[in-house]
This record gives sequence, C-alpha cells and structure tokens, in this order.
Amino acid sequence: MVESSQGFPHIDLRLTDKGTAKSLGGGGNKKDTQTHINLSNRQGHGSKIQQLVSSLISDWEITQQQQEEDKKLILPDSIPLILQIDPETFDLDDLRTSEIEIISELEDGYIIGASADTNLTELQKKIEKFFNEQKGGGVIAKILNILDKNQRPEFILSSKLLQEWDQIKDEQVYVVEVGISCLGTTTKLSDYPEQKNYKKSENYAKAINKWISNRNVTYEEWDDLASNRQQDLINFISNPKYKYNGKLLSSFIEDNPPQFSEAPDSFSCLIQISGLCLKDLVFNFSYIFEVTEKDNIAEPFFPNGEISNISNISLVLQAPKTNAPNVCVIDSGIQEQHRLLKNAIDSNNSKSWIPLELNLTADLVSNGGHGTRVAGAVLYPISVPRSGTHQAICWLQNARVLDSNCRLSDKLYPPILLENIVEFYYSQTGTRIFNHSINGDVPCRTRYMSAWAAAIDKLTYEKDILFIVSAGNIPIESHRISTRLSVKSHILAGRPYPDYLSENSCRIANPAQSLQALTVGSITRNSFRDLSWSSLGEKDQPSAFSCSGLGIWNTIKPEVVEYGGDLVKDEGQPPNITCIAGTGPELVRSTLGTGSTPIVASDTFGTSFATPKVSHIAACLAAEFPEEKCLLYRALIVQSARWPEWAIAKSDEEKKNVIRQIGYGIPNLERALSNTPNRSTLITRGEQLIKAGDAHIYQVKLPDSLRSPGEEFDILIEISLSYKAEPRRTRRNRRKYLSTWLDWECSKQGEDPKHFLGRVLANYNVPKDADKGDELFTWTLGKEKHYKTIKNVSRSIGTIQKDWALVKSYNLRDAFCIAVVGHEGWNNDPYAEVPYSLVVSFEAIQAGVLIYTPFVEAQVETEVQAEVEIQSL
Repeated sequence: MVESSQGFPHIDLRLTDKGTAKSLGGGGNKKDTQTHINLSNRQGHGSKIQQLVSSLISDWEITQQQQEEDKKLILPDSIPLILQIDPETFDLDDLRTSEIEIISELEDGYIIGASADTNLTELQKKIEKFFNEQKGGGVIAKILNILDKNQRPEFILSSKLLQEWDQIKDEQVYVVEVGISCLGTTTKLSDYPEQKNYKKSENYAKAINKWISNRNVTYEEWDDLASNRQQDLINFISNPKYKYNGKLLSSFIEDNPPQFSEAPDSFSCLIQISGLCLKDLVFNFSYIFEVTEKDNIAEPFFPNGEISNISNISLVLQAPKTNAPNVCVIDSGIQEQHRLLKNAIDSNNSKSWIPLELNLTADLVSNGGHGTRVAGAVLYPISVPRSGTHQAICWLQNARVLDSNCRLSDKLYPPILLENIVEFYYSQTGTRIFNHSINGDVPCRTRYMSAWAAAIDKLTYEKDILFIVSAGNIPIESHRISTRLSVKSHILAGRPYPDYLSENSCRIANPAQSLQALTVGSITRNSFRDLSWSSLGEKDQPSAFSCSGLGIWNTIKPEVVEYGGDLVKDEGQPPNITCIAGTGPELVRSTLGTGSTPIVASDTFGTSFATPKVSHIAACLAAEFPEEKCLLYRALIVQSARWPEWAIAKSDEEKKNVIRQIGYGIPNLERALSNTPNRSTLITRGEQLIKAGDAHIYQVKLPDSLRSPGEEFDILIEISLSYKAEPRRTRRNRRKYLSTWLDWECSKQGEDPKHFLGRVLANYNVPKDADKGDELFTWTLGKEKHYKTIKNVSRSIGTIQKDWALVKSYNLRDAFCIAVVGHEGWNNDPYAEVPYSLVVSFEAIQAGVLIYTPFVEAQVETEVQAEVEIQSL
C-alpha cells in the first residue's frame, strides 16, 4: 500500500463567484433550412404530408380489422409512426401539441412516435392550417416525411436482428431484450414561472406553488403510465390464447415475479417469445423503441500450455483496518479461504445471485478461476510480495454472478442484477466501489445507450458509488460472432497491429460505454522476445486484445488503461498468436477448479485484470479521503493519468488513435493521492451542486515567483471535471440522454480575471481596463471537435472531462480562472441540480522549480484578504 505524503496534500479549490451563465448564442441561417423551403411550397409539401397521413391511418385500420377477423389479441389502441423532421428547426414540443407521443428521438432527424388518436385529428388540423397559412400550422413545414410501417424494423432492431429479420420463423422461440417508452405526451415539465410576468409577489408565489403541484402530478402520471404499459406488455406476450410462447425472464429466485429495469422515461426487460410475437411487437406495439438480442458474456482466455508457476511465497496478509473501504467484486465468485485473500474477505456479506446456486459463492472456474484473479489484483496491483507482511487496503466483497463456465444464467438480466447487487451492498455495508470485469462478446451498440450501461448510469446518479468497468477483449482466434473479428482475422486481412484496433469490430464491449462508469483498457508492461515468440506491442502500448473507443456519441472510452497482459506471435505464415508464461500480469489463482493449481501465476491476460488495478487506486483514495464523494475519486484517477512517451511523440493526426486506444493514459497512485515539490493539485471538497444555466467560477492564485518576467518555466496545466446526471434511454445523444450536462471553460493567455467573469457570466460589467488576453492556451483536446490539435475528438462529450496544456509561465496572470457551466438536457426543472468535482493541477516540468509551497501560500493569502474585506464592510 502506498501511503499519502502528508507533506504535499491536495489544496482546496475555492468557489469565488457564481451566477447565470452567458448564452453562447449563435445558430445557423434558418432561411437555408428545409423548413424554409417547405414554407415556400405549401401546396406541394402540405399535399405530400396529407397523403402520407391518410395512408398511415388506412394501414392501421386494415391491421385492426385483421386482428378482429383472426380473433387475435387487440394491441394497445395507439397508432405507431416514424417521422423524419428538420433537426435544424424542430422542437419536440411541436409534436406534443399534435397529441403525438415521442417514443424515441433517433439520429439524423428521425422520431419514433405514437398517437392514441388513431385518426391523427390534431395533426390533420395542423395540415389544414398549414395550407391556409394559419397560426399553428408551421410544424408541418418541419415534418419532412412520414415513413411506411414496414420500415420500423430498421429503426427498432439491433443490427444483428435486422440482418436476420427475413429469416425469423413464426414458431421459433427467441430471447430478446425490449425497451418500452412510458412518458406519454408530457415529455417534460411546463416552463417555470417568470417573476416579470407577475405584478404582485403573492400571485408569483401562487404560480410557483401551482407549478410544483403540477410537477408532482406529472411525476405520478409517468409512474402510473409505466405500470400500465408493463402490464400491457405482459398481457400481450403471455396471453394463452395465442401461440406467442411469451414470458418474462429475469428472476434469479424461483417463483419470484420477474422484474423490470426502470429509467425515468422507459423500462426494459428480457423476454422469451415466438417469432410471430416478435414480429407483432415490432410492427404494432406502438411504445416499443428497441429490440436486441440477449448479451452473451465474453469468455475469458485461459491458456492450456505452460504456467509460469511462482512459488516460495511466504507472505502474510493482514486484515484491512476496520473502517477500510469495501470493494465489491461482481464476478464468478472468490476462493475466500485462499491464504493470499482470506484475511481481506468480508465473508459475512458474500452472496450468490446464480439460480439454484444461491448458497455457493466459491470461484469454480477451471484453470485458476476468474473472480479470484480479479480480487487478487485489487489487493496486489503490481505483483504479489514474496515474503513479509502486507496490510490489505480494503475489504473484498464477493458478489457471484457467473457460473463455473463464466456464463450468465438466462434468468439474470444485467440491469436488474446490478440494481439488486448495489441495493444489497450499498444499503447494508455502505459499499461505494464496484469492480465489474464482465462484458458482452460483441462491440457495444451506438444507436442507444444499452439497458445494461444505462442501469450503471442510473445507479451511479442515484447513489454515491463508482463502477469501474473493463473495456472488453478481442478474441485471439476466429470468433462465432461476425461483428467481433479476432486478432488473427485482422492480421490475415492485412490489418497489422495496432491499426486494427481502430476498426469498428474492436469497439469497446457492453457495458463499457456507460457514461458514468470509469472504463479501463489494457496495455503491455514489457515487450517479450525469444527465439520463437515476440510481442505484438512494445512497452506501454495498447495490448493487442484490448478493445478501443471511441464510445457511444464519440465519448472518450476507455478513460484509462492499466497492465493487463500481452499477446505474442511466431514467424509462421500465418502467425500463431497466443499468451505464453510470463507475458501476462501476475495474479492470484483459485485452486478449486479443475486444472493445475499454483496459487500465483502469470499465465493469462485481459482487460478484466487491468480493471481491478484501477479499483485498487479508487480504494486507496477512499481510504485517504473517506468523507469525499466518488466523483472526486474518479476525477483524481483520471487527473493522475498520463500518456507514455510513445503517445506524446505522435503527430496531432495520429493522436486521435491514441485517444481511442488508451484514453487519458496510465493512472498513477502517487499523483492521485498527493503532490510533489514541483506539482500542486487543487480539488473541490464535498458535494458541489449546479443547475442548468448557471456558472461556478473558481480562481487559483498564482505565486509571483512563478510569473516572474525574467523566468521562462514550462508549466503543465491539467483540469478534470467529473459529474453525474440522470439518464433517459429513449434519447440518442448525450445532451438529451442526460438531465443536465456540464462543461468547463478557463482563462486565456494573459486574460484578466475580471474579463473572464464578463466572458462567462451574464450581466457582469467588465472594467474597460481589463485585459482580454490573447488566444486560448493550446489544449490537447479542446471543447470542439474541430479544435486545432486533435480533430474529431472533444473533451466535453463525457461526464469525465480532462484536458491538458503546456504553457509558458510568463503567459499566466496573477489568477487562473476555471468556470463550470451547466446546460439543460432533458430536464427543464429549474430546481434540478447535478453534482460535480473539479480538479486542477500545475506542474513545473523542470524538477528543480519548486512551486508547491508558494502555491499553498498564495491560496492562504487570498483567503485572509477576503476575510479582511468582509470585516471592513
């Protein structure tokens, strides 16, 4: 365990100003939009939409008649539709006034909708108003097309199911995951009352109280609607009169009712149905927005060849401190009596979720286990000490979900499973760190956030927890899933390492795309060469098997990487590729399963084993800062990460692939915990809450010695913002998926702090003599995808946002400013706040330049001055 250096602790970052954020304004020329063109052609466009609406209604009536003739189950009385709209001008409220429910907002201006009015009366009225140039008809100009019912599968099905759609057999049984929208036509709250609209304060107060009452009623209506639609779905798939063979899965205890995974706007579940039922759902169940195949868990790779047996270990493991943090290992179980783990196991809270094995928590996976290896890496992130004593940094908790074959039962639906695990450990033992080294075996989908990943986002928002998730692995040999090509397949196709890592088939695996989890990839510790074998990658380069980003909506994933092993190849044509003894990380092995039984070996690889090394850092941070929030732990881990030398040396054009493969780089425990004489880190403490439309300003006072005109120091500035917000699955972009989204802005070169305030805050009068500064510092990523360094990557997409820049000390002013700005996502509740943590570091590249103590003194001096000013008023 690495102890924090109390001589150089983190410095408090203080909030100095806050207020309403200045609007960025902007916007394109609406005269160039398709909406404007349609307004100029009312007769032609209106007739087109009118004809499409008539055809849609006619098709629905025929469907209803067929149902009655066949004596089939009558579907919910709602007409499904898919609209193509002008994304430049369209607002979702335009449909709400037409009594059309937004089921899902898709990419490229498509919307899945439904209307309880099967005659689309309100929409037809608006068409007439559009013809007559009357108020309320303008929305028709924004509707570009209404798609045919037969096109629904391409907007609802996963790519795999869509590919197989024409081969779906009516009588065959399928297990699929479905997502159902449940907001109704009220997709958001009414606008909050503005005081300027009320002459008397008592009338304004009444308006606010009425708004609060209406808000509460809306929330209740959403809950009731979700319950009704859950029952509608159950009735539809399980009605015994029809050959649907339908039932809900996802109950890990026999005879318990199956559960739904609920989000604010939808619910999802795992169902077993016939092909006939699947077709009816997709075409006619209006409220469905997603149907995907069940996730298969990726199988770990355990070589059958030589094992690098590490013997003569006499280490004595001491139990953690009584109040040490807990780390829950969600995996295949743990060999709890293993002498290298036993004293750190919280055995009173071991639990299995596997049906029919609820009392069996041991790791029975052959060839050394999986969960045991993961648990060992939490305690021993580098190597297992050979002798002496070692005090565990944390308590290990065993949540067994994978069976002896590392498979997940069909009755275990990951979103609901995680909800049960978090509820059990968080509520009973206060566990906040969850290691999740489990992934699906195919690239994550990018159309929607998956229910699995969204469950992690929802749980993270609701509770003070941190999920640390593996990025997923690329198989070595040919793989049964065509969307996840193997390492060998890429090489045979002429895509050498590391180029193939940028292919879509190497994208991170579900649920690594979760916006609020910390995702971990793998790198190679040391290159290997002998007469027969050589490593594919060099030291600190991405492991040849490690899945890469970018993630959904081009988020930076994985955020960090750790040492998870290496692959080697021979000189054959084609080459043989494998993992040999000594090239994998050193891991504790289970001795319970079949196969050889050394207690420690270096004989396998995977992002599964890189992930717990980051969980170790999180546990150290939780031990050092037990009162702080997990958002700070995540920020400090990312803040501590650095690119290795090979990555820094790449050109700007090549660095996009660096970001995709290793994210922000390799985290460092010492940097996360403390500072050095030439490095100063400032952190927010406690829970910082911000609303959409607000800006929080932080100032870091810079010591005079650092800014001396006669000096020319290279200063590395690093900034990390970590926040969380409430998710909505039916939205297909980050700004609508989250209830509120944040980003950060900072000072320009030579910019006066007062000018910065005027640049960020509305209604702030900037003094005329305030220096506006020069251009922005040259940040590595920048806020926009077209930033001048790395193109098509933005720091502002995810909920963890880091950037770094190398600056000359003489370009800094006496105060460096950072603003955290809140923006409205799907939630327009003006009371809604989201929490965040902010971390800022300054490091003198020349080791002999001592800046820590002057930084501390500068912040204390500022605090004293502020107190004097307040007393003098």
